[in-house]
Amino acid sequence: MGHRSGFEVENISGRLSNRSSLLLRISTSNNPDEWLEQIIQHTDRQDDIFIELINRCPFGIYVIDENMCILAMNERSQDGAFRNVRPVIGRPFREAMHILWPPETAEEIIGRFRHTLETGEPYLSRNFVRNRNDVDDVEGYEWELHRVRLPDDQLGVICYYYDSTELRAAQRALADSARRQQLLIEELNHRVKNTLAVVQALARQTFGLEAASAAQHETFSRRLVALARAHDSLTQTHWEHATLPDVIAGSVESCGVSDQVQASGPQVLLDPRAAVTFALALHELCTNAIKYGALSRPNGSVTIAWEWIGGQLHFVWTEAGGPQVSPPEKYGFGTRMLERALAGDLEADVDLDYAAEGLVCTIKANSGALCRLGKEPS
Repeated sequence: MGHRSGFEVENISGRLSNRSSLLLRISTSNNPDEWLEQIIQHTDRQDDIFIELINRCPFGIYVIDENMCILAMNERSQDGAFRNVRPVIGRPFREAMHILWPPETAEEIIGRFRHTLETGEPYLSRNFVRNRNDVDDVEGYEWELHRVRLPDDQLGVICYYYDSTELRAAQRALADSARRQQLLIEELNHRVKNTLAVVQALARQTFGLEAASAAQHETFSRRLVALARAHDSLTQTHWEHATLPDVIAGSVESCGVSDQVQASGPQVLLDPRAAVTFALALHELCTNAIKYGALSRPNGSVTIAWEWIGGQLHFVWTEAGGPQVSPPEKYGFGTRMLERALAGDLEADVDLDYAAEGLVCTIKANSGALCRLGKEPS
């Protein structure tokens, strides 16, 4: 078996290089010029195959010489990481790095290449994620360095690298999605326990002590339908963009208390994660107000106001006209969810003030990447 395996490998190698047939033709020929021509043609074909393999490989490759100049580079590198460096072949490596990266990062990379060139020690980087200098973007790479001996007997360094920017972004999105899904599951489980209490509160507000009329029955039915829509909307985590007024309106309408809530503020756009988080927080505030606070009484009210101050969203929920408020003896899931979700997803500070005249919840969101000021007023 071992002898057969070696024979197969030799045949495969021979078919690739065609070396055996070439040697056979040369040995049977009496014309030296013909030998030389065949050798040249064979070498050219081998060079073409090698260049094709290098250019079509799914990662970048380039070589610098012992003078720290870029000696060679495959097409993926020229069209990829080095797309804004022209000319690139023959250019001092230091110049290219300072075009692509901020000074500190450029010098770090140059130092890695120089160390490998001088010592022969290879280098491997798996977690290189930095801001680019030539484009407004953050890119990630996995790369490795090896010292090589060049055809002119000089030393050089060859770099193999893979652009992992899109892969890392996908991994972060998957992790964020899993975390949000878990939060939604916990919240939905919590809401199931609250559903009966919410329905009872809605019934008291809608019918009071008098006999229910047909119109009152219709109003009550609409409120239940709105509540059902809110449960369905919580599973939709891939919104394009949502405005803060729309998220507030949806949360308030789902609890059937629109006539007791006043909201005002500038147009603020929320990304999908921020929109879902705000919807959860607002529904929790509405639920608590219906069960214990201002919305448990017909004359109670809630004022929601927000403003944009120095790149930070200031959001205030204020209750009035309800029963006297006192701090709870223990904090339940709802309070923990408010503080945990908002602090984690929006980098927000949450303050719950249990004032005697009504709860005041203040949210200060710091992350401009998740929410930003829109163009149209609310």
